[in-house]
Amino acid sequence: MNSNPAAEEGTPHRDVAQRIGRFLRGLERARRQPNRREAYHLRVALEHLRTEQYTDSDEAMKNAERCAPLPAQVASLVITNEPVTVVQLQTQLDEVLAGKP
Repeated sequence: MNSNPAAEEGTPHRDVAQRIGRFLRGLERARRQPNRREAYHLRVALEHLRTEQYTDSDEAMKNAERCAPLPAQVASLVITNEPVTVVQLQTQLDEVLAGKP
């Protein structure tokens, strides 16, 4: 039995991880970095994936895909203005899949 949840077919972990990966590959194909809204929602999705909150991670991905507005409480925070790259997000996804904290 494989102990890596991301390797198990059809699990919520794998489904959300694949969805994040597809989104990142789409950004790469478009040769662009995520905008402020996409970056925020992707980071939220990755954090929820890390903590095994798959429904919340899935919801954050829906927000990233539709470029939903930032929540009012974080919209004016400096951290949401810091750019993040596709490479950085892919590294975070790889760390989550490898089980690193």
